[in-house]
Amino acid sequence: MKSILAIGECMMELTEHSESLLKRAFAGDTYNALVYAKHYNANIDCQLFTAVGDDATSGAMRKAWQKQCINDQAVLTIDTATVGIYAIATDDAGERSFSYWRKDSAATQMMGVVAVEALVSRIGSVDIVFFSGISLGILADEDKHLMMQLIQALRQKGALVAFDPNYRQAMWQSVSHAKTWFDIAYQHCDIALPGIEEHDALYGQQTAIEVMLHCQSLGAKEIIVKSGLDGTYAYECGELIAHQPFNPAPIQVDSTAAGDSFAGTYLASRNCEHDIETSLGEACLVAREVVQHKGAILAPDIYQEIKTAQQSLLTQ
Repeated sequence: MKSILAIGECMMELTEHSESLLKRAFAGDTYNALVYAKHYNANIDCQLFTAVGDDATSGAMRKAWQKQCINDQAVLTIDTATVGIYAIATDDAGERSFSYWRKDSAATQMMGVVAVEALVSRIGSVDIVFFSGISLGILADEDKHLMMQLIQALRQKGALVAFDPNYRQAMWQSVSHAKTWFDIAYQHCDIALPGIEEHDALYGQQTAIEVMLHCQSLGAKEIIVKSGLDGTYAYECGELIAHQPFNPAPIQVDSTAAGDSFAGTYLASRNCEHDIETSLGEACLVAREVVQHKGAILAPDIYQEIKTAQQSLLTQ
């Protein structure tokens, strides 16, 4: 069975249902990507590594994972903590803003519970390990080092490592702090999924080629650069393999999880041994559809409709 491990934090998501009612769901960037990978191919073993509490909310979260068929064998329980919370507000253009309550959440403590060697044994062998700048950003620096040790150990066992910077300024002490850890992450990854906007903010890089050369110089071989209105570029070992022009959704309701659905679909497609160009096309189509619906995770019936339409487009 093909397998993907996502490392990071799943949180309780609150979105406005009406003026006096909030709707609860559970989401987080790498978790969202994992769910979309499972949607893409139900035969992929999609495993999550994080930590939760031993309270009712944590229990509800685990039930939500079970409904999505996410493997939680590696998830740790911290009795003295609970899960983080975030609330989403969207404007008339579908752009979202977030409010977070995640300080001292269980996931922020996940690297301090079990030794790295024991975690490697608990996780087992996987084909792809996926983590993000948010996965790193929630941790204290000493725990960031432990996470990188875990990722390197899994890589030595044969896993391909994928990294999405997913830069959030508020999670870092400074630009320099973020750059230091992103460069370390690129040094430990095989597949990089950077965006032009974050590399401009951090490194002053404004073209896909500049971003690609930076990631390649640190060791990444397969580099997917999300370039906004210029579309998305795929490079392998410095060579341009494919380019998907920007194809905006007819209506953008909620941009939440656009990048997560892209990453999960791309990695699942590559995990199924599809070539880079095919995987890029599939990922772009899913992300385009996701922004037309509210919330991070599409309902299974809506996703299946998208997948059917997608298969029709790809065979034309």
